Amino acid sequence: MIENFPFPTCPMGRPHEAYDRRRAAEPTGRVRLPSGDVVVLTTRHDDAVAVLSDPRFSRELFYEGAPRMYEGFSFTDVPGLLISTDPPAHTRLRKLLAGTFTPRKIELWRPRVRAIATGLLEAAGDEFDFVSSFAFPLPVRVICDILGVEVDTERVARWSDALLTSSGLSVDDKLLAGMEFHAYVAGLVAQHRDDPGDGVLASLILARDEDDRLSEEELVQQAMGLLLAGYETTGSMLSRIIVRLLDQGWERLVERPELIPPAVEELLRVEFPGDSTPIRVALEDVELPSGGVVAKGEGVIVSYIGANNDPSVFDEPGRMRLDREGPVQHLAFSRGIHYCLGANLARMELQEALAVLTERAPGLGLAGEVPWTDGSQIFRPARVPVRTG
Repeated sequence: MIENFPFPTCPMGRPHEAYDRRRAAEPTGRVRLPSGDVVVLTTRHDDAVAVLSDPRFSRELFYEGAPRMYEGFSFTDVPGLLISTDPPAHTRLRKLLAGTFTPRKIELWRPRVRAIATGLLEAAGDEFDFVSSFAFPLPVRVICDILGVEVDTERVARWSDALLTSSGLSVDDKLLAGMEFHAYVAGLVAQHRDDPGDGVLASLILARDEDDRLSEEELVQQAMGLLLAGYETTGSMLSRIIVRLLDQGWERLVERPELIPPAVEELLRVEFPGDSTPIRVALEDVELPSGGVVAKGEGVIVSYIGANNDPSVFDEPGRMRLDREGPVQHLAFSRGIHYCLGANLARMELQEALAVLTERAPGLGLAGEVPWTDGSQIFRPARVPVRTG
């Protein structure tokens, strides 16, 4: 029997038992998606790395009949986005952006991120919702600073929820959200043409208007992608991370702040906020390390949750170890040419957020029940009531 995917969510975001079962018995078995399409699901780490690194798997799903997670419009499959292109277009677009997110450039932003995090915590008061007052305002303010824009955060949050999390919305509702967001970002581009400033958006406008290195549509698409990626993914991770730490590990991190960098890597491994990762299609028959074959034209989904909990790579994968040693092998930022452009930024934001929280709110604790999102591609706490203690 072909199981339905994504698998049901479990309490506190813990992995469904199907991952362990399938990893042992059918690491490249088929699953049925909400759209009705059947694709291969990889659950082992070596298979995941192979798919993510192999150019024989394509992200350009623009043809009729291409497999889809959900019926109709899907933002992650829109033509022109960095995540939905193959070389040479992907190479050209990534070169325009990569210089902004190098480790050296990101380090220059560390004091600014710490200042934003400190200000948010001070403004939140003694008791507040961590999600709406800290976890999401932090990354959206940071990415806006990097882009050199100011945005209507409430509207961006609504569009982000519609495009990336709320799978229960109708196809028309998602399409409308995409059109509204596109028009909004196109307006930001037009506004900054007259007064571009010195952010990433200004660089993209220059690449479009003077160097002709990208089209107008590509310009708008890259800005949209950066806004959504800089907002939703980091905010969701930070929301999940604080719940896990307050359940186990917070006091240790307060006492030993030098553990924050390795702790962030371990938390990225265990708290990945969903498994509706972009579908890839095989351009020819490809045999994977576990022996499974993805046929030409067949879709495949890499399970980051399955890979990040593979006992052949991670000792006691179900146990969170804030001082886990060894090379970073989790796939929270993917691998290959689609390795997350903002990985250095996300790591630094999480490190600075935890540094500020452990230093300035060492007595932080939960102040009520934590409801979680339901029916979403990204599974995270909807609210996290906390008190600084």
